[in-house]
This record gives sequence, structure tokens and C-alpha cells, in this order.
Amino acid sequence: MTAVIRNEFVVGCTPEQAFDFLSDLRNELKWNPGECESVEKITDGPVGVGTRYRARWKGGPESEVVWVAFERPHSWQAHGDGALESRFSCRVEPHAEGAKVVSELELIPHGFVKLLFPLIKRGFIKENKATPDKIRRALREHWGDEQAAA
Repeated sequence: MTAVIRNEFVVGCTPEQAFDFLSDLRNELKWNPGECESVEKITDGPVGVGTRYRARWKGGPESEVVWVAFERPHSWQAHGDGALESRFSCRVEPHAEGAKVVSELELIPHGFVKLLFPLIKRGFIKENKATPDKIRRALREHWGDEQAAA
């Protein structure tokens, strides 16, 4: 029992700007404040393979997320542990209007979470619909309207 949630959308900034903002999990606090409650980078140095974060999302326990692949400015992959294991991948590609973001989140429930998984899955799918607009707004705020106009 798993769920795969995909997203594909265009943002009005350079691929490098989109990649740098989105590949740092701490920025999820800016674009997803209703769902993402805390994020702490627990490794030193720049974001890349091996970067670890401690994070908590609404309704869930704290989990550790590690970057398992990182090819700036094109793609990265992450793995989250816990009762709701996650595997995340994202690609950023040039687009005539800025950058195209293509992401995939695989959710794998373990233990007691399997019982709640149908409800959890529905919540993720509902939230996913708002993700492109939330990210566009956050990119405009981060990079400025002139550099990241949607």
C-alpha cells in the first residue's frame, strides 16, 4: 500500500532560482506554513547529497529527511524515515516562461499508519492541488516580483 503524488507546473523564475529555493527543505516553511511546522538542517555545509533535516509536518511526528541525490540545477531526491516513509524526487527544467518543476512524492505507510493511510492520502492529494500557487507566491517573495513574476 503506497501512494504516489505527482506535480508539474511552471514558475516565473530561472531554473537555478527555482532549484536553489526548492532544494533547501527549510524553505518549505515559507511556501507551506499551514502544513510544515518545523525544519532544521542538522548537517553542516551547503545543501547536497547527505544533507539531513529534522522536520515535522502537521499531524505527524518528527522525522529525518536526507538528500540522497543532488545535481544542481537539475534534480534532487530525498528520503524520509518514520511511520510514513517518503521518497521524493524533483526535476527543474528550463521553460519559455521560466522553469518547469516536476515532482513525485511516494508515501509508504508502516505500522499503525497503515490504518489511517486512506485519510492521510486524501489529505496529501487535496493539499497537492494548492502547491503550485503556494510555491509561485513564495518564489516571488523570495526573489522579488521582477525576477520571479508568475
